[in-house]
This record gives sequence, structure tokens and C-alpha cells, in this order.
Amino acid sequence: MKPTDINNPEYFHKVIDCQFACPAHTLVPEYIRLILHGDYTEAYMLNWESNVFPGILGRVCDRPCEPACRRDRVEDEPVAICRLKRVAADNRQDILPLLPKIPEKKNG
Repeated sequence: MKPTDINNPEYFHKVIDCQFACPAHTLVPEYIRLILHGDYTEAYMLNWESNVFPGILGRVCDRPCEPACRRDRVEDEPVAICRLKRVAADNRQDILPLLPKIPEKKNG
């Protein structure tokens, strides 16, 4: 087995500790990138795909992803992932048009 080469950026795209620590396996790096670009609604919807209550969990989650965050290896603290989830929820636009449509006829 080869030792991990942390100088290889591809390693960090394959192993995302915070995502594996999250019980919902939310795509943490992707929604942080969306928030960085001001795409709060898209970040909220990305969270919504794996967790139907991102606004609530942004406030009450026990944050298992944050101790797993690799950022604290280079900074003093990990990324405040849970707070970013709350930021996306608080700053999103109307999501009703983005939600799945209710079927007009029952299918069962």
C-alpha cells in the first residue's frame, strides 16, 4: 500500500472526510462552493437532495462533519459547515418552483 500523497490535489477530491462523517452524506464541498458564489438557493437545493430539512438542521445539527473537516489541519478551526447550511437556508429565494410537482392523478 502506498502512503497518501497529500501534495496531490486529486487525493482531496476523492476523500472528503466531512461528507463521509455527515449522516446524510451531503455534498459539503459543492454547497460551500455554491455559497461562495452567492448561489444560496442552489446550495439549499443541493442540501435538500440529501436532507429535506436543511434549514432546521442548520440550527440543530450536532455537526459530526466539522470534527472531520480537514481545514483544521492548516487553520486553527474547521469550516463552520452547519452555519453555512443555515446561511443558505436564510438567504435562499423561493424554492416552490424548484420542488418536484405533485402528480395530478394518483398513481397507486
